Amino acid sequence: MQQSIYIKSRFNGPPSSANGGYASGMLANALTGAVEASLHAPPPLDKELELIAVEGKAELKLGDKLLGTAIEKPLELDVPALPPQFELGINPYEAPDAPGEFKPFGRCFVCGEDRTKGDGMCIHSKRLNETPGLVGAYWDLGDELADESGFIKPEYLWSALDCPGYYSCAPGEPALLGRLHAEILAPLKAEGQAKIIGWDMGDPTKPKGRKRMCGTVVYSADGTLVAKAAGLWITVTAEYIQAVEASV
Repeated sequence: MQQSIYIKSRFNGPPSSANGGYASGMLANALTGAVEASLHAPPPLDKELELIAVEGKAELKLGDKLLGTAIEKPLELDVPALPPQFELGINPYEAPDAPGEFKPFGRCFVCGEDRTKGDGMCIHSKRLNETPGLVGAYWDLGDELADESGFIKPEYLWSALDCPGYYSCAPGEPALLGRLHAEILAPLKAEGQAKIIGWDMGDPTKPKGRKRMCGTVVYSADGTLVAKAAGLWITVTAEYIQAVEASV
């Protein structure tokens, strides 16, 4: 299978390139089951990209440049149960928790505080309790993200599994998504409010390196586990992100 796709400017993460979860979800749409997607370069916006899928593998390319790859691969991930009282005590449209010096992208399609419902997903992660690296977020669902049957499209579930992981393992640090290994377990009706949990999977007894592992899950309002993912984030410098953005 080979097809041309466009990632519209609406679906940005950094200002000039695609949200990593959304781009990974577009790759995963060409495959089935659990998929491990890796990003090798920032996918540009509003350009004709080539999506090629053969025998359980997929590639996303811009001309001869390889932007991302994906493979069908089982996902083994222990996920936390949805707390009986999932109450963050916050306005779900407030800015997410990112205490470091780096300010996350305000126009990110998934978590940007400068986006509004209908324009962005407005998933704003907050510390869930006193457990280090554990965050939660509300996600108000709507028809603008639905397929013809009224269920949230898979690429938006992948998007929802992206940013909460950042806020669990690298909040306030410049970092880019390197890999997202996700599985959609149940359909999610595009109505009501879903709940998302992210957690840091690093060893708390060891110093943090540049590579950060995290987990994320999406629960429906009735507590059904809809999707899960293991993410790899790589911390960089703000200058590196600026340079990469300039090259897109």
